Amino acid sequence: MDATAPAQARAFAAESAVVTRYVHRYGPVAWAHAATPGVAGARTWHYWWHAHLLHVLRDAQEHRPDPRRGRLLRALHRGITLRTLGRWTTPFYDDVAWMTLALQRYDLTDRRIDRLTRRLADAVDPAVGALPWAVGSVLYNAPANAPAAIALAWSARRGAAVALDAWVAATLDDPATGLVRDGVENGVVRSELWTYNQGVAIGSALALAEGAADADGREAHEERAASLVEAVERWCAADDGLLPAAGGGDGGLFAGILARYLAEAAVWFADDDTDEHRRAVSHAARTLVHRNAEALWEQRRGSLFPADPRRPARAEGDDRDLSVQLGAWITLEADAAVSAITS
Repeated sequence: MDATAPAQARAFAAESAVVTRYVHRYGPVAWAHAATPGVAGARTWHYWWHAHLLHVLRDAQEHRPDPRRGRLLRALHRGITLRTLGRWTTPFYDDVAWMTLALQRYDLTDRRIDRLTRRLADAVDPAVGALPWAVGSVLYNAPANAPAAIALAWSARRGAAVALDAWVAATLDDPATGLVRDGVENGVVRSELWTYNQGVAIGSALALAEGAADADGREAHEERAASLVEAVERWCAADDGLLPAAGGGDGGLFAGILARYLAEAAVWFADDDTDEHRRAVSHAARTLVHRNAEALWEQRRGSLFPADPRRPARAEGDDRDLSVQLGAWITLEADAAVSAITS
């Protein structure tokens, strides 16, 4: 039997549940509601959540090609165009960065990508060397700068990507834990540790390693990615490898985002099974992804996944949010991505 089959089946089950429960078609367009009926604001349209919906649907299409999913991707793409009046942007630079990543995953030739990456690069505050969280904000944080660095690394603006990645490392890395803190506001570091910040810092390092001009640069970026994976492994060790949960709302996506980039690291560092350290980093990343995917699967009830994999899913509260179910699907899709690694 194909060793990837169980993981792919679980990812497909999560996908089917999200699409059936949340995604609605309106003629040739589609978009997702924020929660199941009966929840306040259930029909709200979330820009950031749609970025991750588009992104994970494209992951699923790579893992399990299907023309029906291709049509849904196109309908969602049209839906985002309609809901943003064709601009594909918001005043929040973190959201713009996430949407740019989704578009790059969907289609690198999409003409909107250059406009969005230019918006991100132009918004960097030269006095700080980083992107603010939003127009007029004095918060400069990892959720804006790390995904922006990934997006810019995939564009013609690699220099800006290197600078943002370096700013995150120099300003937000916690010397005590090796993890990435949340941000800086009015000169004061916000010390909260969130899962998704670790994920995009790993992703930023790997994106820069991939396009490095020389072996020394590539090695430096790889070392940063490896050290972040190891820091996450230490962070979660006392809880049997389970990632910290962040409830519903936006927090429902946080752990899934980390799982996505841990999967990237697992694949990246599995490329040389003669290097003991690379093999250990790949194994650590793969184990974290699989442990969390297994816990989510075990705690599901029907087709509903929990916001926290330490407890069963509930038919009320946070578990009814699109973000929570989308975060679980991202984690299960990440597990499908690493399931073929045998080293």
